[in-house]
Amino acid sequence: MADVLMRLSGSIWLSNSWKQELVITEDGVEGEVIQGLKRIKMHLPYDRIAQVNLVRGVFRADLEVVNKGGTGNLIVKALNKGEAEEAKNLIEAKIRSALHAQSVAGRAPHLVADELRKLAELRDQGLITEVEFQAQKAKLLA
Repeated sequence: MADVLMRLSGSIWLSNSWKQELVITEDGVEGEVIQGLKRIKMHLPYDRIAQVNLVRGVFRADLEVVNKGGTGNLIVKALNKGEAEEAKNLIEAKIRSALHAQSVAGRAPHLVADELRKLAELRDQGLITEVEFQAQKAKLLA
């Protein structure tokens, strides 16, 4: 099981629903959805999350984790506002990290080497400065 980063529980008294829980782990978000009369456990990896919505009420907040598949969104109601905001920020940071990892993994190493070679040629020809070369090199390798 992945490391738990944060665990949130909604108030059963304020949500007019069963006790809801959302668990944020290193590799995704876990919770339960209702399908028919059943409660079904669901795990959404960060690369499958489209967005995170936070609906702030007077005393509490609702957090919705939207599935890219369009069904089975995780919604936890009647959360502490501060915890809900912290959870939203944490999930969004993990989504950005997952997207960055995908883009880096998708880049072919030989393409990066070709780009570095072209940048070095531009530097050697005097078309860009050493500072510009280093900045572009850092972007390619990031």
